Amino acid sequence: MRLNKKNFILASFGLAVGILFLLLINTNNVVAVGEATRCCERTVGGAWCQDSPPAECNDNFRSAPTSCEATSYCRLGTCIDSQEGTCLENTPERVCEDSNGVWNVTDSEDIFQCQLGCCLVGDQAAFVTQTRCKKLSSDFGLETNFRSDIRSEVECIASASPKVKGACVLDTESERTCRLLTKKECLDLKAGSSEETNIEFHEGFLCSAETLGTNCGPTEKTTCVEDKDKVYFVDSCGNLANIYDASKIKSKEYWSEIKEIGESCNPDSGNAGSSSCGNCNYLLGSTCKAFERGNTQTVRPKVGDFVCADLSCEYKGKTFQHGETWCADSSGIDENLPGSEYFRAVCYNAEVTIEACSAFRQQVCLEDDIGGFKTAACRVNLWRDCVIQDNQVDCENTDKRDCQWLEGESILKSEEGMPLVVDEDGELVQIKKGDKRSDGASCLPLNAPGFDFWNAEGEAEELCLIASEDCVVRFEKKPLLGSGWDCKENCECLDDDWEEERNNICIALGDCGSSTNYIGVEGFHDGSAVKIEPLEKN
Repeated sequence: MRLNKKNFILASFGLAVGILFLLLINTNNVVAVGEATRCCERTVGGAWCQDSPPAECNDNFRSAPTSCEATSYCRLGTCIDSQEGTCLENTPERVCEDSNGVWNVTDSEDIFQCQLGCCLVGDQAAFVTQTRCKKLSSDFGLETNFRSDIRSEVECIASASPKVKGACVLDTESERTCRLLTKKECLDLKAGSSEETNIEFHEGFLCSAETLGTNCGPTEKTTCVEDKDKVYFVDSCGNLANIYDASKIKSKEYWSEIKEIGESCNPDSGNAGSSSCGNCNYLLGSTCKAFERGNTQTVRPKVGDFVCADLSCEYKGKTFQHGETWCADSSGIDENLPGSEYFRAVCYNAEVTIEACSAFRQQVCLEDDIGGFKTAACRVNLWRDCVIQDNQVDCENTDKRDCQWLEGESILKSEEGMPLVVDEDGELVQIKKGDKRSDGASCLPLNAPGFDFWNAEGEAEELCLIASEDCVVRFEKKPLLGSGWDCKENCECLDDDWEEERNNICIALGDCGSSTNYIGVEGFHDGSAVKIEPLEKN
């Protein structure tokens, strides 16, 4: 074959033109052949360690007529930040120094401070240096957990969320079985296993999942778990499955993935006495218990032997919720009769417990109802300073005392018939001008206290004497032609109303006056709170 010289020349010429054209259009970005370049420690544009034309070098920094790889000031090394715990490779020395780092020409793999490990922070993991791990732990207020034995980032990330549960599959030559464990438990099991056993963790899966191909499968068995209030399914390997739901016995999906409480049956109910749902809720009054045959209060479960037991209580014909407290009825307590006391009742785990408040009614039981839920508590009876209050506002100040303002009769009177009051020192004194009690009013305990009246050294006699009064009624013999006597002074003391009023004051002060005790037995008196005795004839 003969070469056509003409065509060859034209082709060569065309190629040369094309090359010339390329050179012309890149004159602004490509250094011309033969033009001198320098290693600029920093360029005018702010870049570090660049091979550039001399005009591009920043005069305030070093430059050399060679490539940057051959200079000492632009050699690449490892920049160590001891504060943040980071190690940056391929960093120029000047760049490292400007960022307050320590530059080292050695590769990071050979520097102790740059050795990487697994940093576990809460349920997260990061493959960082130990110094960096301490910094991260400090930022989150957690203890440092650095695992130097974990040497790969993949294994480190796999160790995150150690408490998350899933199927830990153990594959040996003889069988492929499974255990429901946390990720940490499964990884620990893997670390201590032999090479013949392959262990894999499948987060969020149950051991009965068909996709795992284990020898564990669904059953119709249920169980209770310590410190949990739910009823759970159990697989054929004895592992827990999801919450018992009779409608999901044949559901492959329900036996494959771990379901949260909110994804289970009736999550907003306590499900007490349900035959088909084991989503019990202790706060709503139910918990997992074994079904008791013959117990008419529980319903037989459709599957298994466990139910959500009802924790409510029956008390005197009324039903109370689990956790409710109330003031228990006590004989005579409405009238604060001698011997009566206040009690608080508690419904807990289907049983009622009665708790006594302090003896002698030194505590009273107070009850409240919040949205249909009863709460009660024993509280100190603040009665002691009632009798010294001289006005209704202070008397009925419930923040400071438990008292009542009684109109119509003062506690005591002097021989001249003037009301007497108890001062702050506990002494009987004449009533002062302007005292509201001068109109015949008294401040008395709202809840009369009790006394150990059989104790000679007790305060019962002293307190009861406050309301004791001698009322002398004076009579005058009728004229000679008449018969009998005419009442002249304190005639009101002969009225039954006066006797009743005086006795009410005595009873309000405590176990004083004439009354029956809390079981209805009359006290040891002559049948009347008032004794009438004649004085000398004159």
